[in-house]
Amino acid sequence: MTVTRLINKHRAISLAGVLAIGTTLLAASATSASPVRHRPVTHHHKAHHRHRVLLVCNGTRKCPHTKHHYFTKLQLAVDHARNGDYILVWPGLYKQQTTVQRGHGLTGGLHIRGMNRNGVLFDGKKTGGSAVHVLGVNRTWVENMSAQRYFTGAANAFYWTGVHGYWGNYLTAYDNGDYGIYAYDSETRGKVPSTFAFDYGSWNADSGIYIGGCRDCNAVITNSRAQHNPIGYSGTNAGGELFILNSEWDHNASGIVPNTLTSEPDPPQDGVYIAKNYVHDNNAHNTPGSGITAIAPVGNGIEIAGGSDDIVRDNLIVNEKHTGVVLHWLFFPPMDNQVLHNTFRHVGWGNQPGDADVVFDGSGVQNCADHNIDRTGGHKHGATTDPSNLMHLYSCDDSNPGRGQGKGVFGPGDPVASIQVALNAAGITEPKDFKGAGKAPRAQRTMKNPCKGIPANPWCVNGKPAFHIPTSPKQHYKKPKHQKLHQPKHGSS
Repeated sequence: MTVTRLINKHRAISLAGVLAIGTTLLAASATSASPVRHRPVTHHHKAHHRHRVLLVCNGTRKCPHTKHHYFTKLQLAVDHARNGDYILVWPGLYKQQTTVQRGHGLTGGLHIRGMNRNGVLFDGKKTGGSAVHVLGVNRTWVENMSAQRYFTGAANAFYWTGVHGYWGNYLTAYDNGDYGIYAYDSETRGKVPSTFAFDYGSWNADSGIYIGGCRDCNAVITNSRAQHNPIGYSGTNAGGELFILNSEWDHNASGIVPNTLTSEPDPPQDGVYIAKNYVHDNNAHNTPGSGITAIAPVGNGIEIAGGSDDIVRDNLIVNEKHTGVVLHWLFFPPMDNQVLHNTFRHVGWGNQPGDADVVFDGSGVQNCADHNIDRTGGHKHGATTDPSNLMHLYSCDDSNPGRGQGKGVFGPGDPVASIQVALNAAGITEPKDFKGAGKAPRAQRTMKNPCKGIPANPWCVNGKPAFHIPTSPKQHYKKPKHQKLHQPKHGSS
């Protein structure tokens, strides 16, 4: 057996289920305000007879003409929701923050879905906080919408907090929020992992997607993207059943950063599986930042910052100025991590001491790297490591001396790498220069059919959209006075 500890025992059983969820998703591809009228929409379907569908439309894009009533604020729809309900959001510009919390029959199982990821846009420039803050409500799904410019307060577009002492969460998000998603301490203990799918996060003052404070998070991130953040993915003290798969992380200061902080429960971070991601060009100085993320090092693809028992496998890591994967101290030393079968290209071109494809700082213990390759210039060779892998002391397989007796005898890390990370974070070697949020990105992939799996309602008939769905949040031209919104065929644009 070349690699004897690829996945922790408590994660091995669930990986097949996690990958199955990713495949299924690919196939499917706080202030209250008065509603336009005075009662929520309630529709029933024989397969969902207990679940209502509440509709939200604020009129920045013309609302579909029906006999039913709309909420103009997502907050008010949430305030009327009960367990198992669905909330659909019509495209529009929503300058608001929303808190999903317990009460009025709501403890879990709420589905919030935008009808088009690019058309449903939350903007936090004048509100702060978070577009959607899920507070202790388990099994919450937040899907297919965007959010931007949440610079103050929580500084995340999609934010999850829960009750301290309960672990795991069921948050599923297609949110694709321009500012990201924050998942924290929910109280769910179910068997099916939470899933963040087709998410987009950029220009966030914290990170693109954030999962924090759960020892057994029971969560999956797949087919998502984060860019122009200080950190693409941040996972403070988060691990256990936690998988980051098949996603793109680019043009952040740092790409994927499992990390340890003493300000959140149960440090250190322990046990995340990072596989089959495309990590590239995380060399950005022009990013917002708040708190400790304001000093995120620049030029690193994947950082294990004080984390343990993490597995970094089968990722493509391209054009990172300093390191492809770096394992360094942050309140705790990095311990027992594995870097396996990754491909690197044009990494470590900053020409600073310690720059390499895989870097171990001087504090690390029992970390290893194996079967990684570098394809810079079209030539295939073994990935570079710092320190060099002399006598196979950084190998994970049986070539490592003493491997048959356990984890092997691993060499010490490079104390110069420790210094370089600190100088980078302090802005001495890589000063930050945030000039303001850039333009919105090109349209991101939206859900192919936002009505799939939703009970019958005025916007969804026979499981398909009954109206043309706008792909932008605002009306940019004046429609003819009597133009109808009905389309002769189903499907979103």
